[in-house]
Amino acid sequence: MKLKINELSKVLGVTSMTLRRYEKQGYITPERDGSDYRWYDDSDIVKMVQIRLLRKCGFSHEDISKFMDSSVEQIKEVSLKRLDEIDAEMKRLKYLRHWLKDNIQLIDNISGIGDGFVKMDCPPVRYVIYGTNREIYKEKERLKTINDFMYTIEEVQPMYVIKKEKFFTDDPVPRRGLAVKEMDIDRLDIRHIIENDQFIEIYPKQTCVYGIIGCEKTEESQFAAYLDFRRRLEKYFNENNYTLNGDVMSFILGTLGKEEHYLMCVPVK
Repeated sequence: MKLKINELSKVLGVTSMTLRRYEKQGYITPERDGSDYRWYDDSDIVKMVQIRLLRKCGFSHEDISKFMDSSVEQIKEVSLKRLDEIDAEMKRLKYLRHWLKDNIQLIDNISGIGDGFVKMDCPPVRYVIYGTNREIYKEKERLKTINDFMYTIEEVQPMYVIKKEKFFTDDPVPRRGLAVKEMDIDRLDIRHIIENDQFIEIYPKQTCVYGIIGCEKTEESQFAAYLDFRRRLEKYFNENNYTLNGDVMSFILGTLGKEEHYLMCVPVK
């Protein structure tokens, strides 16, 4: 079987220019006739298929060029390394998929709660505080922990914590941080990062009233929405004979959109 360059390009779904480039890179070496026309055979198709598969696996053209002069064992060694990289990427993508599903669930929760309140247990979380609305904490070891949450732990949620004694004041001073759910620590294989870190705090499992704050991303709008939430919450507390029973945690959504939404977790007894 002999094919001209235009015939092979149609079979493979590439341009003639691509085939010439692959020839220049040494992937394929067509025969030339007396008129200097290129002729390809089945071995060239097999090579092109193999190159396409290697590219799909993430090998660069530089990697593939090295394969041309490598032994089978050398190719196997490089392929095993790439297999490990693919496995690591699949693991990372699995974590990110779980994080996206959690965020979708949070959005659904926001839509379901509206202006009302829902009472349920808040799962325990571990978190690190990076500052308040007035300052950013800069201790060297704290910054290391923050970087671990930002770049090593895959499923992290931005959050605020408002101290119990500050919640019903006009100056709540939320502490800003990053959180990971306690139930996910072993699944994410991050216990070695989380344990024995002086800057990681624990928000325990406790019964909370969940509510939503939604507002535009301005300080004036945020504070007005916060005051409205507190007014509605106090009314709900009075109707159900609840009292505040700990620090208030808030999970943040929509920071890249036109509005911000906060899922407020208010401990009660």
